[in-house]
Amino acid sequence: MHWKDDKRWAYSLTYDEGCAALLEHAVPIHREYGIPGHVCFVASQVGVVRDVPGSSYDGMMILSRAQMHELAKEGWGASCHGMTHAHITEDNVAFEVYESRTRLEEALDLPVAMFCLPGNNDHWPVVRAHAVAAGYTSILTIFDDVNTGDTDPLRLCRCPLHTEYPPPFYSRFDPYKRLHQAIDRGGWVIDYAHCPMPDKPIHPAKDCTTAELAQRFETVRRVGGDDVWLAEPNEVVEFLLATQ
Repeated sequence: MHWKDDKRWAYSLTYDEGCAALLEHAVPIHREYGIPGHVCFVASQVGVVRDVPGSSYDGMMILSRAQMHELAKEGWGASCHGMTHAHITEDNVAFEVYESRTRLEEALDLPVAMFCLPGNNDHWPVVRAHAVAAGYTSILTIFDDVNTGDTDPLRLCRCPLHTEYPPPFYSRFDPYKRLHQAIDRGGWVIDYAHCPMPDKPIHPAKDCTTAELAQRFETVRRVGGDDVWLAEPNEVVEFLLATQ
């Protein structure tokens, strides 16, 4: 597999929810390392205080249209994370998958061609069955694996960028996670986080610290060298669809 500009492998990072605190804590690190980002928005919550009861990120301000437009100028992209972050069934798919895309495109004034599963992977079959009809070209999951040129764009895997998983695993932050696997397979790593913060993550199983984010980016650049395509996910999907 050869990626854009004959790169050997690809790397991306997505942020679920779209907390405005990314502007202060994460975006400067993206700029330092020249890596574009991607924001997965809950369609009903753009430019407002997040209101998803039970969420670790509830009460945090979400990026506005104007703020997302500024990020888009730097190569960032966006996807739809459902209308309300609810579990998706045949009963609510019209609202959570179809209508959410229309709502988000209106809220952001940007095209939205990618869907990001909220919560877990259990409702992936329902979303996949409707995604194309709803206007999506791809789906971001939380299946943890490396993507390749043969990966179904409607089942894109993502690698969690976390400080520590809870017991019984105690999986710790690893700046090399899946990178050499991607190099060996000519693959594509999509990391995901929520809102990296200094010193201590908001949720250690869902996030890393800003120091860990910088360490991950430094490792990607050092290990990848001139062979890595530092890419926004929508751009990679467009490349895959054009070459499949």
